[in-house]
Amino acid sequence: MGVGVVLVTFNRLDKLKVALDKYDKQTLVPEYILVVDNHSNDGTKEYLEQWVGEEAAYKKYVHTLSSNTGGAGGFYKGMEEAVKLDAEWIWLSDDDAYPRPDCIANLMKFYDKQSADEKKGIVALCSTVYNMGEIHKQHRNHLSLTTFKCKIYSTELHEYKKEAFKVEIFSYVGAMIKKSAIEKVGFDRKEFFIYCDDQEHSIRLSKAGTIYCVTNSIIDHDTPPFNKDEINWGRYYKKRNDLLMRKYNFPFRYYILRYIKGYIKEASFLSKNPDVLKKELKAAYKDAWNNVTGLHKVYRPGWKPENEK
Repeated sequence: MGVGVVLVTFNRLDKLKVALDKYDKQTLVPEYILVVDNHSNDGTKEYLEQWVGEEAAYKKYVHTLSSNTGGAGGFYKGMEEAVKLDAEWIWLSDDDAYPRPDCIANLMKFYDKQSADEKKGIVALCSTVYNMGEIHKQHRNHLSLTTFKCKIYSTELHEYKKEAFKVEIFSYVGAMIKKSAIEKVGFDRKEFFIYCDDQEHSIRLSKAGTIYCVTNSIIDHDTPPFNKDEINWGRYYKKRNDLLMRKYNFPFRYYILRYIKGYIKEASFLSKNPDVLKKELKAAYKDAWNNVTGLHKVYRPGWKPENEK
């Protein structure tokens, strides 16, 4: 019944240290902590070599990757290794997410209160995400399917007044998945590199069973909210992977209608977006259509809009 922690990190040693300290203070001690280092070059490797040798109440594992495979690749490797270990539950999170002391314990308390049949149907549990002192509800989402539309929409604040509520889509910021469910539906799509791999994975999980957000299980996310007006290299992956997520998991009509409407609004000559953003999004639409994944030759970490000038 134990919980194993998979923590993915890349070049954020200061935040990693805070995160690891938060796991040390959990009232429910994890079976293990498995850190996946995505080829950091800021001293993380050396720090983890020391950390793994220090005595703790849980087992420690470190996997240092030979290249930066993005968050998607890091979580893929983490799950790949975690399913070989003994814990029934696999907790997934980034290095910038800090669980409060009873975060994991409260998930298990909720699960333990359920009937045998209800337990059998639960595939994942997730925490309430706080950012800058407020609930960041966009990390937990619902799914609505009509005849022609596949809508993913955020949870609402009133839902967090309940003990728990069902969701279909979550981020890996404080998500705990049954190992048996991962063995059934598979890992995340490492070829996404970054963004939407957790959403796509949770869609597959939601088809296999029930996912609850447990409201008194709280994790603090130390990162600025997404700025929809900022043009950066990540916009390519957000768009490409969102399209592929829909293409892979739902009837084709949902994908093609979103594709056409979105392309006209965001990437065509009719779009009001700046030319540099239209070019980036056009590449995302093209690659989604052709099922091209992985790291783009142009839009990769470090790319900036001024590179196009």
